Amino acid sequence: MHVFRFLASPVVLLCLLYLQGCTSWQINQLSAELPAVGPEKTLAKLEDIDPPDRDRSQYLLNRGLLKFYTGDLAGSRQDLEQAKAIMMSLKAVSLSENFGALTTNETLRSYGGTPSEQVLVHAMLAMGYLFSGDRDGARVEMLQADVTMSQLGDTESVSGQLASVRFLAGLVYEMNGELDDAMISYRRAHQIIRARKEKVPEALATSLLHVSLRRNNENRNDEEYQRYVSEFGREASLPGAHEGEWIVFYHDGVVTNKTETRLLVFDPNLEAQISIVMPHYPPSRYQTRHLSIKAGDLRNTEVIEMIEQRAREDLADQSAKTMAAATVRAITKYQMVRKARESGELGGFLANIAGLLSEQADVRSWNMLPSSIQLARLVTPLDASVGIVAKNVELPALNKLGSRHYGVVLVTSLNNRLLSYPPYEGLESIEGQPNEQ
Repeated sequence: MHVFRFLASPVVLLCLLYLQGCTSWQINQLSAELPAVGPEKTLAKLEDIDPPDRDRSQYLLNRGLLKFYTGDLAGSRQDLEQAKAIMMSLKAVSLSENFGALTTNETLRSYGGTPSEQVLVHAMLAMGYLFSGDRDGARVEMLQADVTMSQLGDTESVSGQLASVRFLAGLVYEMNGELDDAMISYRRAHQIIRARKEKVPEALATSLLHVSLRRNNENRNDEEYQRYVSEFGREASLPGAHEGEWIVFYHDGVVTNKTETRLLVFDPNLEAQISIVMPHYPPSRYQTRHLSIKAGDLRNTEVIEMIEQRAREDLADQSAKTMAAATVRAITKYQMVRKARESGELGGFLANIAGLLSEQADVRSWNMLPSSIQLARLVTPLDASVGIVAKNVELPALNKLGSRHYGVVLVTSLNNRLLSYPPYEGLESIEGQPNEQ
């Protein structure tokens, strides 16, 4: 009877952990299927899941993104705002959750998102506002993104610093005529990319050239402008009186799911090897595919943010802390098993099984994000249409959109729905396979 009383609580806990773990693995499975089945069917399956409170933010982030891709901008905004509020509230430490995570496993902690995810939620909300025709709402969200990145960053790290979000902020400010703020954001995007030793996409180079020239009354002798001319090997080519610009965002692929891996660590105090479980990203199988755009000649989008890489960087930044917590848990469970063995062989055996099963790596993430975010920026006549080749669709002429300066469009590899600013009713979903790349 003593053995069964000893194991009663662990058995109940294991049942709860099993149910807890099911949600994250279900979401991971849907994420893995997303490229093949598309956002619409994935959303329907996701809505059948009732997540526990600890997984609520992960669930809402993914549901909000799927709603965005399917054109439900109001529903997307509601989900992403709720997820953002949860993540912000989790910055206040929960002692009970931290105790559970320290003694059992990390999945008992509410999901607060990685640094990149905490920033990207602002970007997706800003895009939702923009494609709803609300430039002011997009601007407010970009101001909040700046605060978040300032809180996450320091002088020696690019953790949580996303060039794609800085570019989007610069674009929103530029469209609002705030050229000084736009220049600050474009500069920061450029600095982040250079710090990571990545290639500066042509869209960002064009933005730096155009805005640095325009904010100085088109003075081509301006020192900063000339630095960019030297770096990029070309002068700015500003739109003429009868021209405007299309800025194309392309979301390609779906980011890799986390898995778990077991490691053996020697503890000198116990004089024994202990097993710990760690979250892990397998090698990425993603191959970059670019979107072709026909505007006179053929142009391709270029990567500004490799989300595959940002996800792995965020995990690596947390690995020391995660391993320390996992080691403490493993030592505690090892000592529990040793004490149980003293009460009998059956008690030791069952306690050992309980310890192994209760240890789970936290494999939660915003795992329906794209593998890469890509850009193109092109000057076109106001009365000329622009072709999105892979989707077999033409963007309307800017003058049909009621715009004399800018058109913005988002395309995803996952379906054929296009979102635009100014909003345009004619950009309907086209029948076809979810991924035509």
